[in-house]
Amino acid sequence: MSYPVQWVKLKKYVELTGDSAASVHARRRAGKWLDGTQCKVVDDMLWINLGAAEKWIEMWGSPSRAQA
Repeated sequence: MSYPVQWVKLKKYVELTGDSAASVHARRRAGKWLDGTQCKVVDDMLWINLGAAEKWIEMWGSPSRAQA
């Protein structure tokens, strides 16, 4: 999917997706989301890459990933 912007602040990501900020932070702590790929901190604000987050979700929902 194409997005009008690539990066959004965490608050906007939560608003757009219904995901929670706590879940995003938990993925970062667990190393599931990598700074510079799915997210990054700029001026003490967490930004989310919409395209990379969507790719991550698709990867985790794939049958090959479920078997791993």
